[in-house]
Amino acid sequence: MQVSLFDLALVVAVYVLVILIIGISELLRKKLSLGAYTTRRAIHLLSGDIILLIPFFSSVVYPLLIPIGLGLMITLSFALRKGSFMTQTMIDEKRYSKLHAYGPVFYIISVGILLLLLWSQKPIVMASTMVMAWGDGAASAITPSLKRRHVYPISDKSLEGSSMMFVFAFMGALLSYLVAMWTGITSTSLSSIILLSMIGAFAGTVAEALTLGPIRAFDNFTVPFTCAAALYLLTPVLL
Repeated sequence: MQVSLFDLALVVAVYVLVILIIGISELLRKKLSLGAYTTRRAIHLLSGDIILLIPFFSSVVYPLLIPIGLGLMITLSFALRKGSFMTQTMIDEKRYSKLHAYGPVFYIISVGILLLLLWSQKPIVMASTMVMAWGDGAASAITPSLKRRHVYPISDKSLEGSSMMFVFAFMGALLSYLVAMWTGITSTSLSSIILLSMIGAFAGTVAEALTLGPIRAFDNFTVPFTCAAALYLLTPVLL
């Protein structure tokens, strides 16, 4: 395979952007006395948007360099604990269990797996990642501030949280398909992508609501994988 300087430059640009997002989040955390929970949600929301650059890569090899490198970097940072600004920005030890604290690592791994399995179906990779980034990220950020919530009988999750999840997941998936249409990697009607976005958002929302008990810390796997499976199965039927 011939090395593409454009692809390599794009990989470097993504690394710089992610590090800037984390760095600015840490700066704001210190300046505004924000909790790690707030900055973690901001990183969750903003970093996922990078998946929208997927159409511009010529080979799966290049975007795979991003989750592999970032996964190693963040894992190493977490291992350093207090000595790492990434740890302070993304780990809220009061709110998260030790396993749940590694959610950003699971997030990155899930993106890498989706890229490997569904490179020929880039819109699905984009939509599934955005459902996780926007849907789960927004629901986790907004729902705790609500004064009244209708909690499910099987967990401490709520109808309001699932509603937030669905709305933002739908918007994230829809943006993914619109970018896919604009870049020419898919060609279909607006009504079809709206329907696919709704299906992906619904699948991700159900997966998040049912990720309970011992698997609760792994919603960064269950949400995008369930969404991707639903879209993979239904895309041939709807397009």
